Amino acid sequence: MKTALLSIINLHADRQCRAYLVADAEKHEAALVDARFDLVPQYLEMLRREKLKLRYAIDTHTHADHLSGSERLRNILGCRVVMSGATRNKVPDLLARDEDEFELGRAALRFMHTPGHTPDSMCVMAGDTLLTGDTLFIGGSARTDFMGGSASALFDSFRRIEALGRDVGILPGHDYNQKVRSTVGEELISNPAFRERSREALMRRLDVPGPLPNNMSEMLAFNAHAGIAERAIIRAQEVRAMGVPGRDYTVVDVRNANEFQSGRIEGAKHIPLPDIDARMGELEGARRPLLFVCKAGVRATLAMMAARRAGLSDLLLLEGGMEAYSAARQPMVADFGQTPAVVAPVSTGPAAACAAGGSCSAPAEVLSHSWSEWVI
Repeated sequence: MKTALLSIINLHADRQCRAYLVADAEKHEAALVDARFDLVPQYLEMLRREKLKLRYAIDTHTHADHLSGSERLRNILGCRVVMSGATRNKVPDLLARDEDEFELGRAALRFMHTPGHTPDSMCVMAGDTLLTGDTLFIGGSARTDFMGGSASALFDSFRRIEALGRDVGILPGHDYNQKVRSTVGEELISNPAFRERSREALMRRLDVPGPLPNNMSEMLAFNAHAGIAERAIIRAQEVRAMGVPGRDYTVVDVRNANEFQSGRIEGAKHIPLPDIDARMGELEGARRPLLFVCKAGVRATLAMMAARRAGLSDLLLLEGGMEAYSAARQPMVADFGQTPAVVAPVSTGPAAACAAGGSCSAPAEVLSHSWSEWVI
């Protein structure tokens, strides 16, 4: 591998779900690893500010717990989407075989097939740092109870990572322990799954079924078969030109009741995401197009995918959700004489986590979660 220095930036270290910008600043080339769909506008701004050309959008596997931003980055910037050669995903332009190297500026990225969490899981070596995706977490391990997962295969992947050397840095795709970076050596000391020397013991530890990520079918459909065409994504400033909601088009607001009451587009139809399948019939005769909105875009995207699966057409998504709409100083209304505002969801019971991606960590590694960051 070429050894020219690559910088690696953790793009949202304050969140459980991680993405990384890998760049050769001198050559102005970059790759984005495990980009989030809802944060694409932020990535675009960072690339513009740093004067970087995005060459690759890399997904370390087919995600079942969140929406990938790779396809949208390709649609906007013309970059190449990269995934493992073992994937059945329809989105990538380039398939990385085990030990393949792809040039990035003066350097190269090296790809390692590391199945276990999924059959198409891979890690990305950038300089002396390994981006492990969902294969290895800091202090924990990936789940292997998804379809195609294998604790035995993960055991072999762990040993390949160990063979890289104790000083190799580890940057995971998720973090549930408020830790940003580790090394192979540190994980051999502190990570009980990674240091396990018995294949059978690791299989016993990980072959424990856990709850599946909520909205998993919509997320997999979005990530594996291409998501949303750029022409179907509407900016906040473009909404007013669409006309009057209910007469010229229909706003479908899929947030929780407290959010809807606190601030919404006037005339919006309220169908909380947990009810979208049961109430899909209400949208069949609604005025087209249907503009799906939520707080920041994730729940609306899931609802839009459900509507598409149900055979509905002429569907649009509000980019950035009501947060972007409010920031653009667009008109809103609220109940009870309140000043319109975009607020966090409040709910109890199963509906509270309706849009949560769920944990990708093995059940034994995660003690508790309240709100998922994906309920946005």
